[in-house]
Amino acid sequence: MKQVRKIYDKAFKEKAVELSYDRTNVSELARELGITAPSFINGVKNSRNLEKEVFLEKEI
Repeated sequence: MKQVRKIYDKAFKEKAVELSYDRTNVSELARELGITAPSFINGVKNSRNLEKEVFLEKEI
């Protein structure tokens, strides 16, 4: 049986990352949002790295 992948829109992803800043337990937040913890953690890390890169580019 083929597995169906969920696709989340940009607004949902941005809100999830925003919520992750306020939480200490990101795995619990992922469960509340209905996302697997490893996928959510990777997405948050990638988003934070992107934000950091954009900030550093503006600083130069």
